[in-house]
Amino acid sequence: MKKKSLVAMGMALVLGLSACGTASDGKPTNDTVTLQFWGWGDDVEASVFQEITDQFNETVGKEKNISVKYVQKASSSYSSDAALALSGNNTPDIVYVEETYVKSWSDAGYLTQLDSGEFSGFDFTNEKDEMWESGLYRYRFDPETATTSEDAPLWALPKDIGPTVIYYNTTYLKELGITEISVTEEELAAYNTANGTNYLAKGYDSDAKVFNNRIAMSWEETIELAKEMEKIDGCDYGYYNEWWFNYGWSVGGDNVEYMDEGYYKFTLNDETPNYIVKDDVASVEINGTTYKAGELISYKDKATLTDADKQSLNELPSMFDAFLEFVALTAKEGSVVGTATDGSEKLGYGVSMGANSLGTADAEDYFISGKFGMFVDGRWEVPTLRKEMSESEKWGKGSWNVAPLPVYKEYDASGNVTVHGVAAGHSGSVGLAIADGSKNKEAAFEFLKFVAGEEGQKSQAEAGFAIPNQKALANDEVFLQTSQDPANAIAFVEAAAVQRPGDWWSLTDSTWIDDWANYLNYTVRENKATVNDLFDKYYEPTQEKLYKYTGYSNE
Repeated sequence: MKKKSLVAMGMALVLGLSACGTASDGKPTNDTVTLQFWGWGDDVEASVFQEITDQFNETVGKEKNISVKYVQKASSSYSSDAALALSGNNTPDIVYVEETYVKSWSDAGYLTQLDSGEFSGFDFTNEKDEMWESGLYRYRFDPETATTSEDAPLWALPKDIGPTVIYYNTTYLKELGITEISVTEEELAAYNTANGTNYLAKGYDSDAKVFNNRIAMSWEETIELAKEMEKIDGCDYGYYNEWWFNYGWSVGGDNVEYMDEGYYKFTLNDETPNYIVKDDVASVEINGTTYKAGELISYKDKATLTDADKQSLNELPSMFDAFLEFVALTAKEGSVVGTATDGSEKLGYGVSMGANSLGTADAEDYFISGKFGMFVDGRWEVPTLRKEMSESEKWGKGSWNVAPLPVYKEYDASGNVTVHGVAAGHSGSVGLAIADGSKNKEAAFEFLKFVAGEEGQKSQAEAGFAIPNQKALANDEVFLQTSQDPANAIAFVEAAAVQRPGDWWSLTDSTWIDDWANYLNYTVRENKATVNDLFDKYYEPTQEKLYKYTGYSNE
């Protein structure tokens, strides 16, 4: 389908108003507008969205003469089926759009721009103010420049957000004699005074044998706890994580960066150190940008650093070294993962399983069976774990919990943090979008606002599979559900504030990722090649693919 200009899309929106069940003055007409809403999900999610649809039809729909029909589609083929329908003449009105496809679908002209200046009917200022910034940002994209920014057109509203955390087996902690506490760093001094303890501000203190699920573990602490977990009979691997994101993003690295010259650069193998403003420095100006304490220096600005600038900064690992740390999780203990930027050999930890070894199984299956002591995944795992662990005879209620993802840290001899990265990781999300081919866009947006608003978000939160896209609801008992596992559900809320979409979202498709990612997952992480081999083989082909996204010529 030929890409439409934003102006043309805006005009189409205006023309679409007359077909709606509300007149220009906002009052309902006598004609009922029927909308088709395509969704997916298991029986639980389908039931929730049928209920949300019924609620809308009985309230807002009845008031404004709008009737929505929920059509459940197969999850496995949803995106391909929806794309085919959206490219035709007989489209559904409202669709899910995975963050993976929001850029390609908007680029193809499949979606309606929700904040078009020509369409004043889409006034949702209050809804935007209540939502996670990271949730809205991922649905912004400028098809003309192939870039994302806070000012780029908005193509969908988040129906949910699914932050990633560490799921861990609390039964194993007890068997290992590890004390589990849930105390923030700010509350720790008062806790120590009240309990006569002297715990350090660590996620896992191997000397004191204390695990604190409110403080992120360092990279080293994660390995230490994983190895402890493996002492339990039946626990084959202490820690499973299939994504590198929180390692690289914690220190300010990434696998792609947009350059001022107008092209995307492959930076997963970048060997230059990253930098963060020291905690005791109020602010510093770098290359015209003001950075505050605890903020990472951007890829572009770190190239301009002077020795004077560095006095206000702490040095962090390079993206390449952070990537080595991630790959070392699955590499056999003592095997060579690659050559670090300081020339030393990075050796494997052997605490995790590779994707090829995992096969068709899910990480949650290994966790439920006890073969994994910890694993990283999103909020969507909660309903399954409540059923399979909290309600099981083998494990029982309180047998599992959640904690923040690891953060890069350095300590002094007394156990105080001297250098640190930032909390980071990826979250999944699905957007609610209006088809460009819908003839009833104003009515469709009424439904979008309902699902993305308080009523729709409450229904999803109560089912347990998603965190609300609104901050106030996420911090409310409707989501936290403190009477159910996991007891530390606040970890999801804190993660939602800092997490962003994975690299499958970075550009309009994943063709620049597929080759090197497959080699990474099925060869490098299976101990059949090193990280250096990966970049020797795939760096230049990947960069050539990246040039094409913006039509850049490097000749």
